[in-house]
Amino acid sequence: MPVSVLTLVRNRTAYLHGLLAALAAAPDPPADVVVAVCGGDDPRPGAPETPFPVQFLEMEGAGERIPYSPARNACARAAGTDRLLFLDADCVPLPGALAAFGAALAAEDALVIGEVLYLPPGVDVDPADVGALVAVGRPHPARPRPPASGWERSDRYDLVWGLSIGVRRPTFLDLGGFDEGYGGYAGEDTDFAEAARRRGVPLVVAAGAAVAHRHHDVFEPPVQQLAATLANAQRFRDKWGWWPMGGWLQGFADLGLVEWSSGAERAVVVREPTEAEVEAARQTSALPFRL
Repeated sequence: MPVSVLTLVRNRTAYLHGLLAALAAAPDPPADVVVAVCGGDDPRPGAPETPFPVQFLEMEGAGERIPYSPARNACARAAGTDRLLFLDADCVPLPGALAAFGAALAAEDALVIGEVLYLPPGVDVDPADVGALVAVGRPHPARPRPPASGWERSDRYDLVWGLSIGVRRPTFLDLGGFDEGYGGYAGEDTDFAEAARRRGVPLVVAAGAAVAHRHHDVFEPPVQQLAATLANAQRFRDKWGWWPMGGWLQGFADLGLVEWSSGAERAVVVREPTEAEVEAARQTSALPFRL
């Protein structure tokens, strides 16, 4: 059963066009694609032609950050089917992935995740060349391994990441979608997963639901988003009683930017990062995975 692919873009136009081209060439194309345009360049010029409809939604007032929760919620409302696959624009599904997500969603009223293969810098292989993607892609060791076939349940809700999540739309809406109170940086996907866990929505890991993640520069920890990261982490802590993004928060504390511990009720900013600290945090090469 075809799924609706929902994605966000801001300036990563080449990645989005690559995703659309891969979806158009896939043996299991989506029913439709909804793209939330969150400021930046207009991604429509030069977009490849597709055998399925592509809808572009303009997100007003995006500001300096992508409004992840409002944008994803808007995409979910606009989707042409009730089988939703949230997929970041810097990801490319391997052939058969969309069919695997669709089959799992047809059978299970659950959150559905699959394997993510991280491509190294400078590598941009043909999305249809499964062998090449598997050969160079690095699976994240902390993510649950998919079964040999079908799907199986998991309790690792903390590893539900917004880059690749399948869910039925009625269930998504019943959970309230992504909490739009998360106006900062990161954590809104962990919040959604925690809401699903507490409501008893199963989590399943599907065989074949694999996506390749294209490399791009990152900040480790994201000191350029210090205040925004803390705002979302604090909202999550106040809501659920535990801290998400613990590795990042510990990184901030190690740099002397915040006072924080896993048992604290609040994270307190000590000082802002210097320009040198921001630049030192920029990573252009592939890093060891955070476990």
